[in-house]
Amino acid sequence: MDIVIGHEENKEKLKKMIESNQIGHAYLFVGKKSIGKKLFAVEFAKSILCDSSVNGKYCDKCESCLTFEHNSDFKIIAPEKDAIKVDTIRKMTGEIILMPTKSKRKVFIIDDAELMNEQAQNALLKILEEPPKYATIILITSNKDKLLNTIKSRVMEIQFNALSNDEIKKILAGDVHEEALKFANGSVSKALDFNNDMFLMANSIATVMKTKNFLDINRKMEELKNDKKYKSMISDVLEKVMFIFYSELKENVEFDVNMISYIEECLQSIKRNGNVDLALDMLLLNVCNL
Repeated sequence: MDIVIGHEENKEKLKKMIESNQIGHAYLFVGKKSIGKKLFAVEFAKSILCDSSVNGKYCDKCESCLTFEHNSDFKIIAPEKDAIKVDTIRKMTGEIILMPTKSKRKVFIIDDAELMNEQAQNALLKILEEPPKYATIILITSNKDKLLNTIKSRVMEIQFNALSNDEIKKILAGDVHEEALKFANGSVSKALDFNNDMFLMANSIATVMKTKNFLDINRKMEELKNDKKYKSMISDVLEKVMFIFYSELKENVEFDVNMISYIEECLQSIKRNGNVDLALDMLLLNVCNL
């Protein structure tokens, strides 16, 4: 688990469980998307299956560690077409009741567990009620409210907090703009989403729009219209501007909500008639008349 950046408290807690052989039969890893829950679960599974773990860490030398990626005693269940159906869980439970073949234990991970339909959750509940002694199931979710209470009552919940900006920088090897970090909200995927030229353009537009200076805003709008790489993405840029303003509105109750309304009108106008120049000109006039 040491290769996982962040979540130090959870690392120590689960290492102690392995070291003391107090491994639970079911865990629920809860936290927002893209903060390392799945990687953590995989590392935890490797440590559980290791034949020679020391201080709760896998050795990376035993047969179980060396064949981990192809170990039949380890499996990740993932959604197909945004759903985990009952047949998938029934197949998993059929496999998990079989004795381990390469390791002393079995570990199955269910990623995006909230995407299990009710039938699938009820099928999982049966194995959680009477789990094999050698089996551990790890559920990963960003929305535990979608899971049945009967499932949540039979698992050990481990809460994963948002990553700090420094941790995100470390994960991305420093290749991230400071402005992007402001909107990452502790998530690597969000940091990446805003760590691009489109976001930098949106952020610069948002900054200049707040000045309500006609000439400066007009200059920025012309730059947006004339830059070939944004020609087919102007609506996407404006949506990011709107997201930036929504974020500011949450922190500053005095922020003028009309700015958001005018961008929405601009986007609707582009959608209706496709005249980008006219829509941007109207946005310019509306903002400067606030």
